[in-house]
Amino acid sequence: QMNQQSPETLRLGYFSAFEKQLLENALLPVVANHPNLHLTVREESNEHLTESVSNGSLHAALSISYGRPALAPTSRLTEKPIFQGKMVMGVSNLDPLSQQTALSPADLADKSILYYSPESSTFLLESFLASVPFITNFEQIKRVTSLEQMALLVSLNQAFAFFPQGLIAGTNQELANLTLLPISDSKSQAYQIVVIYNTENKNPNLKRFLKTLPKD
Repeated sequence: QMNQQSPETLRLGYFSAFEKQLLENALLPVVANHPNLHLTVREESNEHLTESVSNGSLHAALSISYGRPALAPTSRLTEKPIFQGKMVMGVSNLDPLSQQTALSPADLADKSILYYSPESSTFLLESFLASVPFITNFEQIKRVTSLEQMALLVSLNQAFAFFPQGLIAGTNQELANLTLLPISDSKSQAYQIVVIYNTENKNPNLKRFLKTLPKD
């Protein structure tokens, strides 16, 4: 309890490696100005992040709103958008579809589609299914536990994969052998990265962190 009350403590979470740069950019000035800050950073599923912020074991967390909100309507927590973009599909350069400007629902029929999540989580799966309603075979979508594995399987033309455009550098070596294409369907593929926190938490470092986050 004494540790949780300490003004020199800040405990944060994020749900995937894609938010790494957003989190790092926001934390750098906080850490630089407060060298004695005891910082904890955890990567967890959205379900664990919201529970951790609710019970106070985390002061704040970065999550995603895509197809469904990050927080349940009954949650007492606050979510604030800090970044927005569109979800795109990674396609191997070995696949002729990579030459197109967009993918249609027909292009994705019966394709194995991957998403990255370090923990077993239904939240992301349900989010993707809500955003691509033309996919009726849920077995098409599978989870992988690392970004490297996902990029490797797509590059070798073993699957397609969801990527958040704007949060992953197009010049990244891991993406050198694949192409990122939008999905041309009637449903928007927009997503938001949100910060989740409790407005009643008076930790001064939380306030400093929130001020350094980008404003969507």
